[in-house]
Amino acid sequence: MKRFLVVIVLMVALVPASTAQVPEPEPPGWEIGWEGEDNVVIFELDPDTYAFELILEFWIENTYLIPIDVDFETEFESEFFAESVQVDDPGKVSISANSNESFELKISCQTSCTLWSANNGSYLTTVDFTATNYVADQEQSSQEISQKIQPSSIYGFEVTFEPITNGKGPKINAGTYEMIDVIIRLTGNSNDAISKIDMSFRGCPQMKYDADDSGLVSGTTLSSEWYGIEGPVKLSAPSSHPDKICTFTVTVTSEGNGISYNGEVEFVVDAPDVKVADDDEDDQASESSDLKVEDNSLPAISSLICMLTVMFAAVIRR
Repeated sequence: MKRFLVVIVLMVALVPASTAQVPEPEPPGWEIGWEGEDNVVIFELDPDTYAFELILEFWIENTYLIPIDVDFETEFESEFFAESVQVDDPGKVSISANSNESFELKISCQTSCTLWSANNGSYLTTVDFTATNYVADQEQSSQEISQKIQPSSIYGFEVTFEPITNGKGPKINAGTYEMIDVIIRLTGNSNDAISKIDMSFRGCPQMKYDADDSGLVSGTTLSSEWYGIEGPVKLSAPSSHPDKICTFTVTVTSEGNGISYNGEVEFVVDAPDVKVADDDEDDQASESSDLKVEDNSLPAISSLICMLTVMFAAVIRR
């Protein structure tokens, strides 16, 4: 009998514990969230116009027994970003009872997208997306989700020259040299290093260059703080170089994308020694013309001598 009473007491003691382990059902409600879980979403820029279109997918779950209406509002951490983009959200939507539906938030820029041009590759901003629940046109509650977004990296360089007159570089006399400044600027929106610099001439194999003191060296990194370098290059024409239009080409290779970017400038080589040769030819022509005049006078003298000889012989014969 005692054992039976002990069992009953133990059963009574365990009943509340068993009841406490059963989870209580969550109250009905609604929730919003992003489809992806990326800390930062990268939006791809057009390399020429910097235009882009970014689509962020999100879901809304409604556990109410009645449908709800949800409206949206989008804000950006940066005011400059907000002024430069267009936002297209689903508008006011209706979510059925006990359902989970997906939607899209579109953020884009089609014109005047210079905010993401040179030196803004690290531009990071946050999208704050607020959803407000309405029941019978009465606002009930709001929820906010955020997402960090960043533009894709674009790399590139531009090569120019100074001085330039009428689209051409300095004129070089044969046997002399001229200096020209080579300017390399960052055109992408991210820091980029110069992996290689090549210089060459087209159409004038006799030309030589000297860039040892220019400071234009491989491995130089350009950034928003230091987005361009320039240095003087010596262009030398040998004394035997003829009159000719030459092209000087500088090729810069990006470490970021491996693409080479060219810059070229035309210049004229002038050979003054050709003019001296022309003067010598004129002198030789005048001398030869004088000699011809003297040659033409010789037959006249010979004829006179012949006539005198004949007359003298006739007199002697008589």
